[in-house]
Amino acid sequence: MESNTFKSVMFGGFDRQDVISYIEKTSQEATAAMEALQQENEALRTEQAAAQSQLETLRQEAESCRMECGRLKEELEAQTAAKDALTQELDALKPERDALLAQVQELKPQAESYQKAKEHIGNIECEARKRADELEAATNERLNRLLQQCKQQYWALTTTFETASAHVTGEMRKIEVSISQLPVSFDKLGADLKALEETLNG
Repeated sequence: MESNTFKSVMFGGFDRQDVISYIEKTSQEATAAMEALQQENEALRTEQAAAQSQLETLRQEAESCRMECGRLKEELEAQTAAKDALTQELDALKPERDALLAQVQELKPQAESYQKAKEHIGNIECEARKRADELEAATNERLNRLLQQCKQQYWALTTTFETASAHVTGEMRKIEVSISQLPVSFDKLGADLKALEETLNG
């Protein structure tokens, strides 16, 4: 506590006005310190609320990414089903191809014509499989890129929130320590005031 020198008077000990001024000044300083701590505490609570709001926004973005991944998964499943349908169609054409091959063996004069038909069907099969494989590969690549982007955004945002939360928690702990020390200061101030009162009354 700040030291103070009181003027002495001829009768009655210390100068009364000096004692009253000292008491008023000490009370004002204690009140100002309390208000400053409360304002700082309120500011930190506001900062924490903003951090919580940012975390909620990040969670919503993560949920949006999860839903997008689900949609892409459904799209991949639909494309896989389309690929299976093409495969079934190709399987349905195989008996026809086999029949044509048998006719080629049986009908030598028409072997060249049937051979061309066979090559044509083979080309259709290869082209269909190629398109299906390319479509599946492109979809998988797109899905993997999106998943990686979502993961990077999630970890970056999580790191930002953890840093902000740690800062706010540290500042709030400092304020709690300062506030916890106020009763000791007030007790000492009360003791000083009581001593002054005893001096004035003595």
